[in-house]
Amino acid sequence: MPDDFNMPADAATDSAGHDSLDRALRQIIAPPSVPPDFRPKMMAVIQHDVSDLETRRCDLQTQHQREIERLQSSYVQLRRDSLAAVIATAFAMGVCASLIGPWLYGQVGPDVSLTMPLVAAVIGMAAGASVWIERFGRAARP
Repeated sequence: MPDDFNMPADAATDSAGHDSLDRALRQIIAPPSVPPDFRPKMMAVIQHDVSDLETRRCDLQTQHQREIERLQSSYVQLRRDSLAAVIATAFAMGVCASLIGPWLYGQVGPDVSLTMPLVAAVIGMAAGASVWIERFGRAARP
């Protein structure tokens, strides 16, 4: 049945003898008139949509790859900044211990073992804050 557009051709022929409602509707309702170039036009639109989907898929894959590369680059930058913060903190603590340690021991006495970790924590927070301030400042710029 070539005029039955609601079902595939083989499904229409297979169910024609089985469904009395379909037979009755075919007798009552006339099939719509369709221009002769309807099917070729419809197939052209479907082919265009398929090729358009393929183009969009390729564009999305390219965009996805760029975003993955950007995220990996940011991850490497974050790791580098964290490493820089750890190294800066270690060097700053060494310098502070050699400069402030004797003076602090003279002021506090034997309680230096409690004070030095506090000084190290303050220096570490300052070094870490400087790295993050620089990082967020760079991210805020266009």
